[in-house]
Amino acid sequence: MAHRIEVGFKQAHRDAHGERARARVLSDLGIALEQVRTIDVYTLDMEIAAEDLEQVAAGPFSDPITQTYTINAPLAEGFDWLVEVGLRPGVTDNVGRTALEATMLRLGRDAGEDEKVYASRQFLFNGELDKQQVQRIATGLLANDLIQNCTIVSAEEFDSERGVQV
Repeated sequence: MAHRIEVGFKQAHRDAHGERARARVLSDLGIALEQVRTIDVYTLDMEIAAEDLEQVAAGPFSDPITQTYTINAPLAEGFDWLVEVGLRPGVTDNVGRTALEATMLRLGRDAGEDEKVYASRQFLFNGELDKQQVQRIATGLLANDLIQNCTIVSAEEFDSERGVQV
C-alpha cells in the first residue's frame, strides 16, 4: 500500500524554492504571480505501521522548527492552482532513493526488494491565472516532459480530503 508524506514550510518561514520559482516565472515568461509555495511529497510504496510513518515524517523528511507535514492527507490549501511534478516511471529518482535509505535507517532495517520511495514536488500558485498560463509555466519551467510528469489542479478541482491523485 502506498502512503504519502507531504512536507511544507510553516507560514512564518521563508520558502526559497517558491520564491525562486516565482522570480523565474516573471523573468522567463513575463507572468506575475502573487505567491508561489512548494510542498515536497514522498510516496512510500511499502507496508509500514502508522507509528513508523510518523517517525519517518517527523525525522528525516522534515525539520520540526521550519516545516510541517501530513501523512496520507493533503497539506495544500489557500492556492489558486497546484502543479505536482514527479519523475516518469523508469527514470532514476535520486531523491526517492535517498529518502528510502533514510527511511530504512530510521526503522533500523534493510529495504525489501519491492519497497520504494518516490519524490515529487507541488507548486502552489496564487494569482490571476488561466489554465493555459499554468500549463505554460508547468511545461516551460517546472517540468522536463521527457523525464517528468506534471499534474495540474485548480483550487475548485482540488479534493481537500484526498489531495492530488496521480
